[in-house]
Amino acid sequence: MTLDFSTFILYIDDKIPTAEILKPVFDQSNDNFSLNDTHYLITKTTIEEEYFWLYAKYGSSTPYSSTVFNTQSKKEEGNPRAIIEVETHRQLFGLYSVANQTLYLSNKKKKIFFQKYLESKLNRDVSIKAFFKDVDEFIDQIKSVEKVKFVAKRNLFSSKGEIMRIFPSPEDVYGLGMPEEFSLEATFKNQRPTDVFKRQLKKMVQWKDSYEADSLLCVGLDDQNFETIFNADSFIQKISMAAVKDSQGMYDPEEIKRGLISKIVDTEE
Repeated sequence: MTLDFSTFILYIDDKIPTAEILKPVFDQSNDNFSLNDTHYLITKTTIEEEYFWLYAKYGSSTPYSSTVFNTQSKKEEGNPRAIIEVETHRQLFGLYSVANQTLYLSNKKKKIFFQKYLESKLNRDVSIKAFFKDVDEFIDQIKSVEKVKFVAKRNLFSSKGEIMRIFPSPEDVYGLGMPEEFSLEATFKNQRPTDVFKRQLKKMVQWKDSYEADSLLCVGLDDQNFETIFNADSFIQKISMAAVKDSQGMYDPEEIKRGLISKIVDTEE
């Protein structure tokens, strides 16, 4: 059995949060929170101020039935749970990586819970955005371009590729031969994407696909002035990990935490 984690960008007051901002929330190890008649029992921890882990068991008081079916006796019986009680048999896992600036959630539909919970603890505006891997989808979403950055490393593809035309002779700009690594970062302010920009960005994606560029990142603003990120680097939009449920159909949260961090580290190597 596998457990999938979707990846998101977390914003607090329209900025990527630092460990210092998140630490007070996660210093409180146990908590509870209710949202739309769904009640969460929350366990949190900080791992070397690099990862912020949240595990929640949750459930709702309704719908409710006054009877239950006994699978052994094959008979209908009175429900031992009162309507004011909640069986927290559902599980949610969340992890924020400071280094990757990435939020991993086991259920993407629960990003609203994560957002509302952080807002209640921080008294700040919180938003959660998806990464874009498709360049056309990214272009359709942004109203302005804020930054373009790419990095190229010395290899057979970059030394002979079209990427060299963007620099003034980068292969020997200092008279020392081609550098082992070179980069370009262009910052803009409220620049609307032009047709030339769209063509050039797609060309740069081809550089990444043909190994001429090592990484490519583009940042824009959407209609609500939130940062939207296109990342053609070794980024994946979903992490899948092996996971086993116990005899009661529940995951061991410690095993999930260790397995997820291990997966994240593996993708970085």
